[in-house]
Order: sequence, then structure tokens, then C-alpha cells
Amino acid sequence: MNSKSLRLLREWFKKNAASLPWRPSNLDAPRDPYAVWISETMLQQTQVSTVRDYFIKWMKRFPDVATLAKASEEEVFKYWQGLGYYSRARNILKTAKIVAGNISQKFPENRKDLEALPGIGAYTAGAILSLAYHQREAILDGNLVRIFSRLYALEFLPTDSKEAAETYWNYAREIADSSKAYMHNEALMELGRTVCKVRNPECGSCPLLASCRAARENRTAEFPPAKKHVQKDWHGTVLVIESMDHKILAVHGGQKFFKNQFTLPHFESPRNATAGLPAQAEKYVDADAVQSVEIAGKFRHGITVHKMECDVLYVKLRTKAPKRERADSRWVERSRATEFFASSFCLKALEQALS
Repeated sequence: MNSKSLRLLREWFKKNAASLPWRPSNLDAPRDPYAVWISETMLQQTQVSTVRDYFIKWMKRFPDVATLAKASEEEVFKYWQGLGYYSRARNILKTAKIVAGNISQKFPENRKDLEALPGIGAYTAGAILSLAYHQREAILDGNLVRIFSRLYALEFLPTDSKEAAETYWNYAREIADSSKAYMHNEALMELGRTVCKVRNPECGSCPLLASCRAARENRTAEFPPAKKHVQKDWHGTVLVIESMDHKILAVHGGQKFFKNQFTLPHFESPRNATAGLPAQAEKYVDADAVQSVEIAGKFRHGITVHKMECDVLYVKLRTKAPKRERADSRWVERSRATEFFASSFCLKALEQALS
């Protein structure tokens, strides 16, 4: 991309940059690396319109890395609830504890050390170094992939091979090889979000129109090439187990989709739940303690490539929750259940069973 194109890109961005809670009004101002880290992590797989309110609430509760490091995983999940991909929230807490444990309590200022932190990959490291520290560091996200694919008519994706990834990263490095790298990077993200969209790109408003091969050849719809997704169907049963003293069982580990967080017990099962306690449920509850089993309903859910259909069984016990909890389980007050279970998967099951 030549200097004229970059100048047009900067001019476009200064006129069209959206007002966002993580973006200072002075586009040339260095930023708080903590705020950059949180906003960019939230924005992974999530729309800007959704992230706005989450970011504001998060920063009010956890204004800096030291405050966040002192929080419990349960509270972090509470403020993350609804954003999905909960491994991101878990890694955020792990990284906060590492950074807060350093003498300076500051984020590293080089890519190697940043990428060594949990949950920080090449893109997030580049965003922190570029936007917060104004270093000449490249970023590559879905928006930039789409723009580069159209600009240069690249008929492959960076996920196709190591060579393909390097081609895209080289274009990203070219953009970042400037004292205005921070502005070029963010301007391209904004351009991809608002103009060079997946469908119906607004080419007439694009500052890079004159340089775009796909637009020149009237082929924007062909780029980037479609990525093939292999959809996997999964049917299972979710258990909402309530003790006589109105506590709900949460389990940790050993679950297909939520291996490292507390969730409702669930397991793969045939379609159409039958009356009675399934044999798989006895892993979580003593059959002799069961007072009743009710088919509460079913719901659909999606996690990555999995298209899920789940039956919900509401299991009431004739006994109280044990005073001594196992390491892999916890009994949660029914009144706190919707707050404790952070994932929409669990909330859908609770709604079916407890409504």
C-alpha cells in the first residue's frame, strides 16, 4: 500500500472514527494497555455494539489490573456473562494475576513476553504494542484479512497454510512500518467493520477504492474465499439437580464443553428423554436420594461448530445438600443460580427447569 493510500486512509479515519468507550477522542494519544487488552479480548468473536456496555461495566468494577487480580473467578464470569467463549475470561484473570504480581504491575512492552501470557496471541499482542505503546507492530484480524484479500485479490485464507498466513502478515507488517502504525491498524479495523463489510461492501465510500483489485474487477463478493465449516450435531441431557434445602448442583471438570468451569451436569444421550433417572446421572447423584425426576423441556444451543439440542431433566432430592463439598462440585443457592452459572447454556436449562 503506497503512501498516498495510507494518507487517504488516515484522513478517512479521522473523519469517520466512531465514538467508542475504549477509544480516546484524541486518536493520536497513547492508551492504557490494560484497557486495550480488555477491549480487544472482548471484541474477539463479538460485535462492537454488544461490547460497548460490557466494557463500561467491566472498567467500573475492574478499573486496573491490580483490582482485577484480586477478583474471584466467579465474579469475573459474572461480568463476562453473555459474551461467550468463557476461556477468554479465565485467561484474563490468569494474566491479571501474573501482571499484578510483577514489581511494576505493567504489561510487557515486547511481543515475546506478551504472547507468553495466557490468552494473548499475535493479534492481541500487536494491538497492545501498537495502540498503547505506539510501536511499529502489526495486527491481523478478520477485518484486515478481508481488506487484504480484496485489495490484492488473494484467493486463499491465512488459515490455509503457513505460507498463506505469512503472506497476510507481511501485508500487515507493511501497514505497520510507520510512525502512524497505531492509526493505520485501527483505521483498517474500522474500515472493515463499517465499509469493507462481509456482505454489501460500500466500495463508493472506501478511501482505498483506487487501490482495490477486487473492486476494480467487480469481484468483491468473491473475496475472501468462503471458509468451509464442518457442523457437528450433538444431542444431550442437562441435569438441574435441586436439594431439599433449595440448592443447585454445579460440577467442575469432566464436561465436554465446559471442562474448566463450573456448569450444570450434562452428557450425550439419545433424542427424546424418557421418564426416570438416566444411568449417567448417577455419576452426580445417589438414586436413593431422588424424590422426583421431571422432563422440564428442551433447548437448542451452539458452541463453536457444534449444533446442540438438549433435553432438560429437573431432579428434586429428598435430602439436603452435603455440608462437605467435593473438589469437583459445589451446591449453589437457588436464588443465586442465574448469577453463578455464567454461560447461556446453563441459563437456558435453568429457565426450563425453574420457571
